[in-house]
Amino acid sequence: MRRGMHAAAALLMMILVLVVAAAAGLAEEEKEEALFYGTIGKKMTVYRWGDEKSAVLGTIEAGRVVDVYAKGRTWTRIDFDGRQGYVLTKFIELVQRKDPFAGPMPGTSEHVAVGYVLRDISFKPEGYKYPIEVSEGSWLSIEKIKNGRAYFPYRREPDNVSVRTENLRIYDFVPWDEAQPGDLLYAFTTFYTTSMNKDGNAGRLYNIALASQRLTGIRVEPGETFSFNAVCGPYTRENGYRSAPILSGESEMGYGGGVCQVCSTFYNIVLRVPMVIEEMNWHSQGGVSYLPSGFDATVGTNSDLIVRNVLPYTLRIEFESLDGVMTAFLFRDYEDE
Repeated sequence: MRRGMHAAAALLMMILVLVVAAAAGLAEEEKEEALFYGTIGKKMTVYRWGDEKSAVLGTIEAGRVVDVYAKGRTWTRIDFDGRQGYVLTKFIELVQRKDPFAGPMPGTSEHVAVGYVLRDISFKPEGYKYPIEVSEGSWLSIEKIKNGRAYFPYRREPDNVSVRTENLRIYDFVPWDEAQPGDLLYAFTTFYTTSMNKDGNAGRLYNIALASQRLTGIRVEPGETFSFNAVCGPYTRENGYRSAPILSGESEMGYGGGVCQVCSTFYNIVLRVPMVIEEMNWHSQGGVSYLPSGFDATVGTNSDLIVRNVLPYTLRIEFESLDGVMTAFLFRDYEDE
């Protein structure tokens, strides 16, 4: 009997420890402040942890605005009726900062510099049969520099690829609150196919170059709102666009196909600097092939990317597109003397 009493006491102690740990976890959650908010894009399950095998907290309806604590490639941690839970990132939309000056958007890339390619180079992602060629004169936004190599993401690959730094002329980014006139705040690169074997891809390449040219040199004054469509639209034959696949070679044809990738590339800069997003739209919850899910932005007749400059100085947009490599730049503009 004494042995049984000891076993019961041990079991009660274990339960008490678990209860105390759970209470401590809930108290810790109550202390954490959510710095972001977002909109639920689809009715879905909320899990206790970022794992579909974990406990289910409940179901959340589409259209509900929620506090967001952290956003990753697969899972986003949100407030769900006073508790923290996890939902699939691809189904939560328009995540942005409550305070635009309180750091970057959750889950965004943290690039440190951009590199001008001095000579033709190549890299080979894990599992690829052939290397990816990068032409001299291209620009690559860099996430990390280590041991003589520059690392950067490629499409949706889980691991970064790299090239030797000796093949690049590297320009560091300058924090927005330290930037002087002419300084580079941020840049971002995406990749696109140049193959002529895909139907309509010649038109897509033309449209990418045209939209990039129209954005280059655009200035956004302090407090001013920038509309992507106001600069690049309408997406018609009369406005110079050609017929091309609308979604990276995987869907129906339409005038202006390819412009959405230009918009998405610029959108990933917006996520890293203090700007307020007033309108943006995804292609779909599944996203696009050239970016992780939840980091693309579509434009068209009924959709636009609209952002407001809340910085105390004028911003200047630049674009470079060459042989399948597209890079957007955001500068603090030069001041008039």
